[in-house]
Amino acid sequence: GPSARESGPAPAQPRRGCGRADACGGGGNFAETSGSMSTSTPRSCAEADEEPERRRTSLVYFLFLIAYLSVQFGHGCNIGVAVSLPGSSKAMNLALGSWVMVGVCLGLPITPWLCRTFGVFQVCSICVLVDFVVILMMMWPGISLPQIYFVRFLVGFFEAPFLPYLQEWLARFGKHTWNVWNTVLHAMVPLGENLGYIVAQELVAAGYCWQWAFAGQALALAVAAIGVYYVGGRRYLDLSYGDKTQTFVDDQPAGAVSHRSLDGSCEGSPLSEDLGSGDAEVEYPVTERWMVYWATNASLAAQLGFLSGAKYVIRDYATNLGFSLHFTIFTFSAIALIGPALGGSVTMSGGVVRPDQWSQHKRTLTFLACTSSVAAVVAVMLPYLPQSLFWPALFVTFTAAGGVYPAAQGIINIALTASRVIEASVYQVQCNNILFAMPMPYLIGRSMDQFGYAASFHVVTCLQLLSAAGFVFAVVAATFTEERSAWHRLVNRGRRDSSEGPDGQTSDIELTQQCREGRRNSDSENDENGRLVRGGGGL
Repeated sequence: GPSARESGPAPAQPRRGCGRADACGGGGNFAETSGSMSTSTPRSCAEADEEPERRRTSLVYFLFLIAYLSVQFGHGCNIGVAVSLPGSSKAMNLALGSWVMVGVCLGLPITPWLCRTFGVFQVCSICVLVDFVVILMMMWPGISLPQIYFVRFLVGFFEAPFLPYLQEWLARFGKHTWNVWNTVLHAMVPLGENLGYIVAQELVAAGYCWQWAFAGQALALAVAAIGVYYVGGRRYLDLSYGDKTQTFVDDQPAGAVSHRSLDGSCEGSPLSEDLGSGDAEVEYPVTERWMVYWATNASLAAQLGFLSGAKYVIRDYATNLGFSLHFTIFTFSAIALIGPALGGSVTMSGGVVRPDQWSQHKRTLTFLACTSSVAAVVAVMLPYLPQSLFWPALFVTFTAAGGVYPAAQGIINIALTASRVIEASVYQVQCNNILFAMPMPYLIGRSMDQFGYAASFHVVTCLQLLSAAGFVFAVVAATFTEERSAWHRLVNRGRRDSSEGPDGQTSDIELTQQCREGRRNSDSENDENGRLVRGGGGL
């Protein structure tokens, strides 16, 4: 007030916070000589306070990676056992992969309800404990094939909530590093599967029991889970602890952006970060973009169908081309690891696309269409290439296809807004499981029994072509469903014309819509808190 200004400056108070004099401006002598703190002092103190929190969050994330890697290692062991089991029917052996997906498909529909009722942290904690016990059941001496079916079904059922929980955890604790952290997390899928794929087959080839692979998986999962609980605690694991704020982006011509909490309330604080910078928060659309979501979702499912389907057919296809078994196992596993890692690093760098920024979603979709098309062209040529070019061409295919996964996963995670992150992840896994992951192992086995390995390999390569066509459709869908597009304006103009009566009067529905639009515009102009306005438009 005026009295405070007239009485002169207040005496300097000792600063509290990080407890470091050098980080907080040098103590009282600095305040006496300058009369005020420098502008960099609060930022330096805040950074010093947040550094332990960042280290702890990074450690929890690292332990999550180990746990998720062990889960995917078990799936890879399952595939390795399926292709190594003796027997006259490939379909019955490869059905091991199908029963895991059956369990996931039955567990995912009830995951959102269980998470809302009991809490996502509580549900995942129980599922981790039960999953550990079920994995140990694979060690039962003399376990039969039907018993393995049942055990793998239980594994898939209780592992269903893991990925939705991890996606929600990243959206909260990794919002400034989401692009890198999400890519690394999903890189555990090919890494773990290929490690398990090699270990299981090499154990069988060496004359050892394949069950030792699952013993190693159970040990790694137990150590990682205990570490997560010990380091994280309720604050870093229970997602209901505290509030969460995300950034929403509308694709109106004004390009309005706003911070909102999940209950829909706006904070009114401007977004000062550059959207292209590495520290920008995750951006979501204001409303759900269902067509873009499902087009990207189905295309990614076909992409994953190609990558995983190759594991089931490559052993017989390559050995019949004249390659040895060990050379086939290690060469294919190296390609399946290094290729997607190189392709995913392009997406992870953030220099080409930013999948976590909805303001750049059309650029990301264009990148997906181009990379998947390159992979499709090379994939359909694989059966016709000479033997010396087969493995290099397969490496090019997997490298191009590797850039698809993290970019498509980013679009899927944000397309349904922040309030539906778990639902988006559930729908994505369900779409992949129902369309490809669940029926594909058995169908590939039936195809190999009926038509041979060559025809089955042709079918697998066609999945990459289907994926490329789907991403092209996603680009078209994003263009025509965007509100600033000419097609969208033409459709809205037709609706406005049809809403007019025969005498030129506007219908009550149109008047109501106009009143609502006018009220929203008035509220945005009179809002004293200043909801973010960018490019001349308001939200």
